[in-house]
Amino acid sequence: MSHLRLIVSNSSCCDGDAPRGQMSRPKVLDRHRVRVISSEVWSAFVRARFRNPEAVATYFEVRFQTACNWWHAVNRPSADKVMIAALELPEFLDHLAAAVDADARRAA
Repeated sequence: MSHLRLIVSNSSCCDGDAPRGQMSRPKVLDRHRVRVISSEVWSAFVRARFRNPEAVATYFEVRFQTACNWWHAVNRPSADKVMIAALELPEFLDHLAAAVDADARRAA
């Protein structure tokens, strides 16, 4: 019979040779809060970047209804759409960082 042992460490799992980001972040990211605000952050981004839901649907190759749902912050995009934004629209990462930082300051 094997026994499992729980090992607790206060160091990050990514402490290795990973490069450090330039922007400041809270010490602990509130992942639940990120999930809660993600549709609002995405909506603000697509509204600032595109002229209407039709342009969003065309760019991200989604149905018009999906684009409308994003536009009105009804739901958030799938990971592939976020990756497209991060890779093809460099202002998305700036928008994301600013939105998360602003939300953290409001919560503090």
